[in-house]
Amino acid sequence: MTLVSILGDFHSSILPVSYEFKKEISKHVIVYDDARSDKEKLQHIQKGQKAFFETLSNKSEDRFEILAMQIDEDSYESINRCYERIISLEEKAEDIYLNTTDGLSSIAIVLSSQLLDAGGKIISYDRYDNTYNLHTKNAMTHHSINHNMEIQDHLLLKGYEIVKTSNKDDLAMRKDVVMKLAQNLPAYKRFANQFQNARSSDEVFGNDEYKRLLKSIGMLENRYYIQGTVFEEYIYHLIVDNFDFDDVWLGTTVQFTEYVENEFDILMIKDNHLHTIECKFKKNLNGKPMVYMLGQLIDYLDDDGKAMILNIGGGNENSTTYNYEALKFDNADKHRARYEDIKIHVEKEFDEKRFLKDVRNWFL
Repeated sequence: MTLVSILGDFHSSILPVSYEFKKEISKHVIVYDDARSDKEKLQHIQKGQKAFFETLSNKSEDRFEILAMQIDEDSYESINRCYERIISLEEKAEDIYLNTTDGLSSIAIVLSSQLLDAGGKIISYDRYDNTYNLHTKNAMTHHSINHNMEIQDHLLLKGYEIVKTSNKDDLAMRKDVVMKLAQNLPAYKRFANQFQNARSSDEVFGNDEYKRLLKSIGMLENRYYIQGTVFEEYIYHLIVDNFDFDDVWLGTTVQFTEYVENEFDILMIKDNHLHTIECKFKKNLNGKPMVYMLGQLIDYLDDDGKAMILNIGGGNENSTTYNYEALKFDNADKHRARYEDIKIHVEKEFDEKRFLKDVRNWFL
């Protein structure tokens, strides 16, 4: 099978289709315009396709080819030359599938018409419903996506490098302890705050049960884990236990380019949409730069991804204005967050039911 993808504005329309047909594809042709921005997108797609297909045990390098075809979308002759190259790749045109989703309209119209006349097939993917229509010259059939990407698949296909992520077996091993530590978050926060200036746990008095629990998992002297990671692991387990995301990761560092990388507290993927939650277990917070940062990061992660800023402690008002705005998130921040598909969830004390409702309504 030869899959032809037209590079447009949304990578999220190419990745699910190539993943769905991963076992059938022998050649993947990426058609792109000669614009500079398209060339940069192409490099990521090529890198991602190569990295992903090399991980498949039933694929060998010599069986899978990635072909890039540059085209001038304003030239019929250029598009026609591209068609001639594509049609020559298979003995039977019926083995050629053209994914026209979000592709440049001039290219999609001409190639679709030519391939349909020759007996080829056209795929139109609906990234909102996670379904696709398969067109032949005389018929159209509707299909659900049967193989959804997990987080590693999505990141690899985007051409990103996974620097590190939490071990799920370790998270499972610590789960009972973490859930006990988080039973009373205000009390645990008061305990965790004592580690701010303490040189060791010996300088933290009282709360012997918290100390015993942390010691049982080897984290009693790990200030970073006590003050932040416990809360993140607690949220991770709530999400895993209460929802049917296709995959959930915690504490993941992703390198987007040679000079750009970022750590994500929680990543979740459902029906080929990758989302993230930023967890802040603190009283004071400068929310404005967080909204700007997440808005940019969502574009890297997924064209259709969403984000949530989860802040527990102190409500929306900072206790001091020193180096902070009076409000964590003012009206401008909230409007920008909505525009960037970011949900702001701020509470003085954590309400588990309210949080789970927000996750369900926002991401699912």
